[in-house]
Amino acid sequence: MRPIDPDKREKILKSVYTLTGKRGLASVNISGISKTAGIAAGTLYIYFKNKEEVVQLAYAAVEDKMTHAMYSGFDINAPVRQSLKQIYINMLNYRLKNYDETVFIDQYVQSGYIQINFSKQLAEYEKQNKPLYDLLEKGKQEGIIKAVDAIILISFFDGAVRSCSTGIIQKLFPLNQKLIDDCFDMVWRGMI
Repeated sequence: MRPIDPDKREKILKSVYTLTGKRGLASVNISGISKTAGIAAGTLYIYFKNKEEVVQLAYAAVEDKMTHAMYSGFDINAPVRQSLKQIYINMLNYRLKNYDETVFIDQYVQSGYIQINFSKQLAEYEKQNKPLYDLLEKGKQEGIIKAVDAIILISFFDGAVRSCSTGIIQKLFPLNQKLIDDCFDMVWRGMI
């Protein structure tokens, strides 16, 4: 049996993001993945059983990277607003620097793929994002954050970051500190 090359595996996953960024998740297929990755279709099957497995693992990989980036510099002991703004900025920066990955994530969560292992994915999401859940709970206990289910607050927060990054990428408005501050202030006011 041929040894698994982690670089090839990563190239395969990156090709899923690239294809999604260019043509959308619905257009991703084995032929396109292998061509974009620069490997034979048969080689792809050494690493993955089928397209669904590639897409599922691509999601898990990018979710891990994005989550890690979200909590860079995070301090639960800092004031709630300051901590939440740090997460906002980290998410925005990640989305702006990794466009294809974020297009993939956005389309994945709106597709039928999310339903394949939904309970497992939700449990993993909650585990990975425990710092955000804890921060929101801290804000609620301090009477700063609305007493709303955390998943609703997170969905609202995530949607705001997504909209801001999309507007910047589409050149609807320029990226500058005032924009970041104004957008975060609107999110903050919506959560308090």
